[in-house]
Amino acid sequence: MYSTQKLPLPPRHSVMSHVQLGETRCSDEQRLAPLRCSASSTSQLVSRVSRLRSLGFSSGESNDGDREIEWAGLKDFFLAPLTDDIDTTVVPEIVWEDGKPTLKSRGRLLSFQEDNKNDLYDPEALPDVFLFTHEVIKANSNIEATWTSTDDDQWGGLCSGTQLAAVAEIGIRPIDASPHCDVVYPQDRLRHSLCTLVSHSCRSHVFGFAMYKHELKIVLHTPSGRFCAPIFKCTEANGHLSTFLARLLSLSDRDLGIITSLCEDAKPTSFRFPSSDLPPRPTSFDKRRRGDPRLDTIQILEPLYWSDSMFGRRTSAYRVSTGGEGPTAHTEYAMPVSFVEEARCDEHDRIRLAIANVSPDDRKGLTHIVDVYRESDFVVVPRFLPKMLDAKAWGLKPRAMEVVFHEHCFEPISVVESTEALAQVMLGAVQGLRSLYRLRILHRDVSAANVMIASDEKGLLIDYDTAVFMDGPKGEAERRKSVPWHEIESLVYVAIFVVFILPKGASDPAEMSNAARGLWEHWKAPITGVLTGNVLLTSTEALQSLFEPYVEHWKHVPELVAALTKYCGLGVQRAWNERVDERAPVEPRWATGELSHDRLASDLYALIERIVQNNTSESE
Repeated sequence: MYSTQKLPLPPRHSVMSHVQLGETRCSDEQRLAPLRCSASSTSQLVSRVSRLRSLGFSSGESNDGDREIEWAGLKDFFLAPLTDDIDTTVVPEIVWEDGKPTLKSRGRLLSFQEDNKNDLYDPEALPDVFLFTHEVIKANSNIEATWTSTDDDQWGGLCSGTQLAAVAEIGIRPIDASPHCDVVYPQDRLRHSLCTLVSHSCRSHVFGFAMYKHELKIVLHTPSGRFCAPIFKCTEANGHLSTFLARLLSLSDRDLGIITSLCEDAKPTSFRFPSSDLPPRPTSFDKRRRGDPRLDTIQILEPLYWSDSMFGRRTSAYRVSTGGEGPTAHTEYAMPVSFVEEARCDEHDRIRLAIANVSPDDRKGLTHIVDVYRESDFVVVPRFLPKMLDAKAWGLKPRAMEVVFHEHCFEPISVVESTEALAQVMLGAVQGLRSLYRLRILHRDVSAANVMIASDEKGLLIDYDTAVFMDGPKGEAERRKSVPWHEIESLVYVAIFVVFILPKGASDPAEMSNAARGLWEHWKAPITGVLTGNVLLTSTEALQSLFEPYVEHWKHVPELVAALTKYCGLGVQRAWNERVDERAPVEPRWATGELSHDRLASDLYALIERIVQNNTSESE
């Protein structure tokens, strides 16, 4: 109910999971003056990352784990008798009144419990209790003052989720000031706070706890699911709360799920990925890179995207530089970190190697992955917890951390400033689809977040996590459901969505309007999505009407969308309320070459030339 809002692309076909918005966002300090918007300050960076989040989530992100699994192993771990190596002096003071505890700030634990207890519910407010990471305390002993003196009680700026190890919510909050209003319980606020924390940092899992009166609920989120301990009572006499806090405070930052490390300060944008924490290379990449040194001294220059998904691959992406020896020393890369299923790894590795092994001309429009590191142990919960969870019985999918290095870092599509720039991006994406098709690969997740901008200002496709070889084993019906023009249709939605989220271009702060948001909600619905597409995308007049609020800035965008729809099922003429079998008229035209990636690329080239000529005429 309180999770971060996501806007997936509308699935016009039940088989088209690939039209959903994608996940990985990559950027760079490329010289793209006509395209980019500035990210020179922290506030601008936060705004930029927030805008990237509006690109939504991919088919690799999943809400399958969005259910709560009660697991006694959490309670057994945190309430086990304390051993001599656990420092109990760091446990904060607990004041008991009428059987209810109040936590006081001490050391790594910062409590706003007393300050917040009479506040109304605010979904954007900071949690009641924070636990700072060990590292941020060492880097900035005054970090508590930074959080307590801020003018804003919300996420962002110097108060970043990257500095926190865990959070807690305590007590109920009324919705408003009326006498009989609804209230929000701490466990519901905790769910929202943990989601926000995950979307503001790079971590493999996260712990939190909620207290209502004297009852404590411990929660663990991992890419595989959400787990909670059986609720138990905490009293001054039984000491359970002190035992729990002592155990929680004893855990290392890595045990608490933190992956990245601070560089030389406690700023939320200054991190490194310890090379010692890189997992081994998968066998296929180890053979290909045999003799090459592992990447070293990985410094995160800019956090580009943190997924707001709690489950699934949950990719975060960074612009990084690396040190070390050999040809890859002191080079900048895009570095996505994700959590992958074992079942997808073999084909995924073969697809990435197939792309890497062809010439640059043969992988035009595609990103080149130069190195991959992946844990060999696929898990559901952290390894140090009790080995008593039956993942199979719960239908849980074990996952492992994977770290990937792209040859270059690119700009996200959300920095485009004009229809000409957007058409250049679409052209590059079409070339990428053509390159994949020649390799007998279907991408299956063409999306706004997976279409990047290269240094030549053309688009290219990234993120092959859901891609498949077209010539897979017989009987795999899923492979035959996706055909080339479905991925062209996905580009139509990408172009429209970019215009919706950037109504006046990337340099303007304007965001998606309520009208566009409402339209998108209709579009993504199983039934109304088809009708909405029929009404708005199948005629010149309809396209002109759809883009009327945007044409002052996005000139010629109806022509761009029309050029794309011609090569997919959206180009099939029909009545607004008519359902048609798009395969019958479209498939033969692709088979004969009347419709092809090459012809679409030629049409886009011609459109770009017309736009340039028109702009030149207007400026004279």
